[in-house]
Amino acid sequence: MSDEQTEVSLIEPGHFGNSASNILVMPNFVSSADLNTMQEFFPTINEWENGKEDEFNEDGTCIYDASYWRDRMCSGVILQRIGPEIHALIDKYVNKMAQAICEKFNVVVSNRPPVLIRWLPGNSQSPHADKQLNDGTPNPFPTYDLNSIIYWNDEFTGGQIYYPQHNIDVPIQAGLAVAHPGDINYLHGVREVTSGVRWTTPSFYTIKQLGRQ
Repeated sequence: MSDEQTEVSLIEPGHFGNSASNILVMPNFVSSADLNTMQEFFPTINEWENGKEDEFNEDGTCIYDASYWRDRMCSGVILQRIGPEIHALIDKYVNKMAQAICEKFNVVVSNRPPVLIRWLPGNSQSPHADKQLNDGTPNPFPTYDLNSIIYWNDEFTGGQIYYPQHNIDVPIQAGLAVAHPGDINYLHGVREVTSGVRWTTPSFYTIKQLGRQ
């Protein structure tokens, strides 16, 4: 059993309510110089996190579809090996996002290692929550309390993150970052990528302390 499955969150789902004001949309979160560095790195990637097999919840729900993620995920371990400077660059923005989240939600959080995800034409993601199944029952990631995504490029069509409960589709922009609570009040999906390649970093933050005093 993984640490995620044994860890207990400090907050209950719904802790932050259901206001759309808890969806943080931050244009120009990444500097243009760092965007250029990332975009120059993409064509050099020759290794992906493909070692996992399908994973299922106790009730048979698939929680990790290995074929869906094949040749699309560059883990922190791989990034350290093939581009340590890129690992450090992404980690800088994972930490920058942690600071923004802490200020917005008045919490202290811990981070996870940086990752890089490639979205090809035809890829999409149905609306989902990060710390719950869509029916509100627990999933294996109860400590994905607050979560974010960073867009490293915009040379693609489709691929918008959207929040159906709040009628929000976030326009694409390189350097954009978006964050939200992880429960079912903030179901979010990804529109189908119809052309080009979408590059993003999702991050999942665990609350370690309520209040920042």
